[in-house]
Amino acid sequence: MKYLVLIGNGLSDQPLAEKDNRTPLQMADTPNLDRLAQAGRTGSVRTLPEALPAGPDVSYLALLGYEPETYHSGAGHYLARALGVPLAEGEMPLCCDFIILQSSHNDMVVKDYTAGQLSRDASETLIAALQESIVSKSVRFHSGGGYHNLMVARGLTLPEHLQPPNELIGEGIRKHIPQDKPYRELVHLLNEAQIILHNHPFNRQRVSKNLDAVNSVWFWGHGEWKDLPPFEARFGRRGAVVTASPLMKGIARAAGMTVPEVPGATGFPDTDHEAKVRTARDLLDTHEVVVVHVAGGEPVSLQGKIDDKVMVIEDFDEKVVGPLAREAEGRGDVKVLVTDSHMSSAVRMRYSREAVPFVVYPPKGEADGVAGFDESVTRRGAAHFSSGAGLTRAFLSGEL
Repeated sequence: MKYLVLIGNGLSDQPLAEKDNRTPLQMADTPNLDRLAQAGRTGSVRTLPEALPAGPDVSYLALLGYEPETYHSGAGHYLARALGVPLAEGEMPLCCDFIILQSSHNDMVVKDYTAGQLSRDASETLIAALQESIVSKSVRFHSGGGYHNLMVARGLTLPEHLQPPNELIGEGIRKHIPQDKPYRELVHLLNEAQIILHNHPFNRQRVSKNLDAVNSVWFWGHGEWKDLPPFEARFGRRGAVVTASPLMKGIARAAGMTVPEVPGATGFPDTDHEAKVRTARDLLDTHEVVVVHVAGGEPVSLQGKIDDKVMVIEDFDEKVVGPLAREAEGRGDVKVLVTDSHMSSAVRMRYSREAVPFVVYPPKGEADGVAGFDESVTRRGAAHFSSGAGLTRAFLSGEL
């Protein structure tokens, strides 16, 4: 038996009063997800444990079968793994995200945590400028190919969690920048980076075209590295992950899983779904577990774009779930699990720890008989898991 896991960021949400108390998932036309739910085993899963900050670096780890409370290392470490950046003793990897800030009264407010979906070329240009112009010799910068990049620092000790920019849209940054002594060097680097970006020709050109300047970086994601037991040793099966997410890539590589590069995979709604599906089909020939991750629903959710979220859900259903479900049925030896990574609410423009729905097809035993795939299966489905790792173990062990 082979196992196909389809993870769609941003599927689930809270109901919208102005949409007759329906969620975007209930508003979307999802015939493929509905068909699987009607014929499969459904239920709920909590992918974000209370003990850790909410975010994809936690939920991705859980859905790959690892308990975040035991194995979570911090997003910076996973990004370093994804980029193949070696770390010397005493070095701390931090996510260095390009963002767009706008003035508001006596503060600067986060307008776009993706820096306008920053391109690879632009990312490499701006990272090179930081590397060249930052005065400190105890830091080095590495492009992640977009807004999400890496800074490696020596001699920093940061005692508390730094909040990622994903959930800060519309918020002033002052209250989220620690001012205590351990963070002063980091704050100095942030201020220095803002000056460099302000004077860069790239941003002057953007402003001349009436585009927002990419005018700041945001540091986050530190933590202590913890080795992951190899996926194959843990589950007795070779695993592969198809994703555009650097965080997911880093976790998968740390677990010894195959992580191919997929041309056209962007992590945004414009991602090349067909290329991901082709890659997954090929991997099913050589691996027992194939995970296909589609992240485009998260940015539109955290930006509060309800209509775009509905469109992303429909694309996931039509372009990923449909063809891969048919592929699984045609092969006859493939079980499918579909779930959300974690709730990214377009209503709140924040992450949520609420349980998210899942479906397994074909089920072990009789189908649950639910009407379709939406948030209601978290109540009406037959199986409920308190952790993402628990769901993955149950799926791969044939319990579902």
